[in-house]
Amino acid sequence: MKAIFYREQSVEKWDEFIRNNSVDFGLLQSSYWAKFQRSLGREVFLLAATDEEENILAAALIIEQPLKFGFNYFYLPRGPILVDAATDQLSLLELLWGEIGRLAQTRRAVFLRFDPAWQDNEAVQLLLSGLVERPVGQVQPRQTLILALDRSETELLAAMKPKTRYNIKIAQKHKVTIDWGGDYFEDFWRLTEKTSQRQQIVSHPKEYYRKMVAALGEQIQIMVALVDRQVVAANLVIFFGDWCVYLHGASDYVYREKMAPFLLQWTTIVEAKKKGKKYYDFWGVDEDKWPGVSRFKKGFAPNTAFTAYAGAWDKIYRPLWYNIYQLAIRKR
Repeated sequence: MKAIFYREQSVEKWDEFIRNNSVDFGLLQSSYWAKFQRSLGREVFLLAATDEEENILAAALIIEQPLKFGFNYFYLPRGPILVDAATDQLSLLELLWGEIGRLAQTRRAVFLRFDPAWQDNEAVQLLLSGLVERPVGQVQPRQTLILALDRSETELLAAMKPKTRYNIKIAQKHKVTIDWGGDYFEDFWRLTEKTSQRQQIVSHPKEYYRKMVAALGEQIQIMVALVDRQVVAANLVIFFGDWCVYLHGASDYVYREKMAPFLLQWTTIVEAKKKGKKYYDFWGVDEDKWPGVSRFKKGFAPNTAFTAYAGAWDKIYRPLWYNIYQLAIRKR
């Protein structure tokens, strides 16, 4: 086995590996996400472990994030990804970790933070504690709700909570219509600002979302719900590989009685089935931190258990600067 860095001309092979081997939707390890991160001005590295024929066995997309005094840290979102048939996963990980450590020295990286899409269990926690120094909570959502789309629309509707089915019908009764397309970006942003103010949360800047939509192309769609031609709810939705992912959502509270988000969500699920997707990821649930949002999502699949991931972990390269970084974070 050997470690190699992939370049732009090789991304088709990279993305094929990601689609075939990721245990979640994989987009955050794809060349599309690399393109998006570079549009934000960040350095991105595509590191692979390969066999002698250069077949990819493991992949890690690493984003360099700036710190003060010329230092950086590495972030590896929802990775690394290992080939499904790998028999010696520890050797693959050690190969990647060694190469990332060498890269960290040349790039002045203080630590590596990664939150793999590995389901949380005792074996995974033991593996991670042997590879890295410390768990640090989460960056990407630690829990999600994944709906399998291998049933008919009738069966999916029947499996919902009665209140969710009822709210879909209410939206239809109010003649809520669904549409999609890049022309709705300004509507999405307008509703995102309203939702952030209402829920007292901080959203990404407008340009972040604009660059995301531009970089991801056909992999992302803006889905909207309209009442009398007025956009009252909007979602950013990912279509990648076998997956459809509800990445971001926003709505206008003034129109809450129309129940538009319920019909918007259901229509997106139907579109995912039409596109041949196998899974619908509601992307982030937490009944303590986000009770309302989690309850809304759970209504579409009340009999499906949440999927729990292993969380975020740090591999420390420069202990002194890492401790300084931790002190600075705590003072914010």
